[in-house]
Formats: sequence, structure tokens, C-alpha cells
Amino acid sequence: MINTGIELEKIVLEKVKKLVEDNKFLVSNPNVYVLEKPKYFSKDRNAEIEFDVSVEKYFENPKQHNNIRASLIIIIECKDYKKSISVDDVEEFHAKLEQVGADKTKGIMITKEATYQKSALMYAESKGITLARILPDNQVEYICYRMMPWEYERIKKEENCKINIEKALSSKKFYSKHGHNYYDTFGGENLADSIIKLLR
Repeated sequence: MINTGIELEKIVLEKVKKLVEDNKFLVSNPNVYVLEKPKYFSKDRNAEIEFDVSVEKYFENPKQHNNIRASLIIIIECKDYKKSISVDDVEEFHAKLEQVGADKTKGIMITKEATYQKSALMYAESKGITLARILPDNQVEYICYRMMPWEYERIKKEENCKINIEKALSSKKFYSKHGHNYYDTFGGENLADSIIKLLR
């Protein structure tokens, strides 16, 4: 039986809507729109590609200006798999991002039950894709690759932090031994902070 992931999509959709409403998302109002099951045209396919959730930022109100295009699109892919997420899954997501917007699209992949294979983590890092995992009991592991190179290198040297992040994303049995309910490569304290810093 195929897991449609509808429950996870709803959780993510509502969380993102709340962050946008509170101006805690990486783009702030006005002219920010959260879309459920958005479709974007691919020239390569000559057809539309459907995603789970997206956030569009406009510099002007698109309802008042004809043919205005979003200046930035954040696309969120929810992967509610039972199996691990492979590099092929992340490559496919990256290919879709390239087809519908390239430089103006930013990608986030979120899972709950699944883990990421090490090769998937490496590929995401090379392409600037953000990976996240919601752990049992609402623990959240979030790994960002939209940071300045020297900032990432500094944090990589903190071996314990790196090990915890990799274990949380790739090990099904991982659970924080220190009572932490959130980790990210910025050393942030919550998901909102991570999203705000995603493009810095």
C-alpha cells in the first residue's frame, strides 16, 4: 500500500502558514502566499509539475499587477516514506526545482518516518537543498545547506554536533540523549530561526 503522506503534508502546510502569518518565515509579508499542491510549468516536459507545498514572495501585489512573477519560490517536498530516502530521491527533487525556476527556487525536503542515506546528505549539501526530519515525540532534526561556506566549515569542526545531526537524519533509532528537541547546523533553537537563516 502506498503511503500518500497526506497527514505529513497537512502538518507542514499548517506550520508554514503560521510562520508566514507571524512573519517568522524566511520571507515576510506583504505579498507572501502559501500554496497547497501548487503546479509550476516545466519547459522540459511542456507540462506542469505538482509539488506538496510552496511559498511565493512578490515585490508587488500580484492581484493588482497583471503578469507579475514571483521573485522567490520556496518549494517544500514531504517524503512520508517507511524506507530510507536515497540520493535518487534528492536528485529527482533537484531536477524538478531546476525545471520550474532554477535560481529563483529554493528547496526543502521534510520526512517523518524515514531516514536519509548518507549519499543523499552529501548530494543535498552540494546542491544547497535543505533536509529535515521530524523525530518521535515531536523532536525535530533540521539540516540546512544555505549558509556561507566558512560558517558551515566552522560547525563541521564541532564533531559532536555533526555526529548528532548525521545520526538523527540517517539512523531510525536516534533519540536525543541530552533532552534536546531541536538541532540544526546553525546552532539555532527552533525551526523558525532555521528557516529565517536559510538564505543568508
